Amino acid sequence: MYARTKKFTNKDGSTRIYVQIVVNKRHGDKVRQKVIANLGRLKDLQQKPLEQLIGSLARYSVHQWTRFTPEKLKTKRAGEWGPALIFGSLWKKLGLEKILEQVMSDTQATSDYALATFAMVLNRLSDPQSKRGVNKWVEKIYHPGMPSLQLHHYYRALDYLAKHKNEIEERLFDTVRTLFNLDLDLVFWDTTSTYFEGNGPEIAQLGHSKDHRPDRKQLVVGVLMTRDGFPVAHEVFPGNMADIKTFRHCIKQVQQRFNLGRVILVADRGMVSKDLLEEITSAGLSYIVGMKMRSVRTLREVLSRGGRYQEVSENLQVKQVYHEDNRYVVCFNPQQARRDEQSRQQMVDKLKERLKKGSGKSDRESGIQTVCKSKRVCDTA
Repeated sequence: MYARTKKFTNKDGSTRIYVQIVVNKRHGDKVRQKVIANLGRLKDLQQKPLEQLIGSLARYSVHQWTRFTPEKLKTKRAGEWGPALIFGSLWKKLGLEKILEQVMSDTQATSDYALATFAMVLNRLSDPQSKRGVNKWVEKIYHPGMPSLQLHHYYRALDYLAKHKNEIEERLFDTVRTLFNLDLDLVFWDTTSTYFEGNGPEIAQLGHSKDHRPDRKQLVVGVLMTRDGFPVAHEVFPGNMADIKTFRHCIKQVQQRFNLGRVILVADRGMVSKDLLEEITSAGLSYIVGMKMRSVRTLREVLSRGGRYQEVSENLQVKQVYHEDNRYVVCFNPQQARRDEQSRQQMVDKLKERLKKGSGKSDRESGIQTVCKSKRVCDTA
């Protein structure tokens, strides 16, 4: 189907041209044109009606519409749509939209606070900023409700999130466990620290800084996670709280809040003590923890046991030792062992050189220390 012109000659020799819509039809071996519609004289159509007709027809063409109606495509505001669209789908699938609306139902601004929470999480994933930064950042994002958000919505949403933290975590955990069919026989607990420029809140205290900023007040954040990397719960502690105390708190959380089956707690050497291991055992939980080689006398007997190491990788060999109903996994790093041996030999050579020169300083006074990092021991219940 296409447009054509048909020319006619008047008696006075002048011509008139008409515009027709025709379609090709085959009749046997010949193709003939069949007139579908007569649009009128070209001269008359060119005044204005033709442009209106083309524009009207263009509405039904996805490609041509953008060419014939540019005045309707003037951009008043441009925003990123992809991140909000994709994350919004996940947000709803996890049930967070419904959970937040229910826990915040005691306020008239429920939808605003729930949307503010969504905006803060989306910002944290794509372009982390402060709450004031988020308030400006949402202007770059296309979302129907975000233009109505104001700065106070973000701060008040945080108050509600803190108030209902446990309920949100537990309901979200139930959804995720069903949605992803999680295996919950193993959970991990670890902590980190984050510091403040300035005094910070009351919970901020001076403590052991994992950011290497002992001069700044900080707080400690602990996260409980599944073996698949899904967060189960989190807690915020004063900045001067030791990891062992946070681990004790974690044990209570597992018992009281979550209906889990067999739980194996995994922790590093910084969280281990004899009393803590007894608490875990008395709670009916299992554990996998790192042990300091000099911290427990039993380890001397464990390390003195014979047995062949099994090679796991180039830098890891392991062997199992059972002692007093506990299973110990002795880890040996041959690469690190060679480096340690070279370091010790260098230290010995330096000490011999000092002795030849008549230096009477002790190892400690001369700053020579022997460090061995080639062996680690894991005590597993």
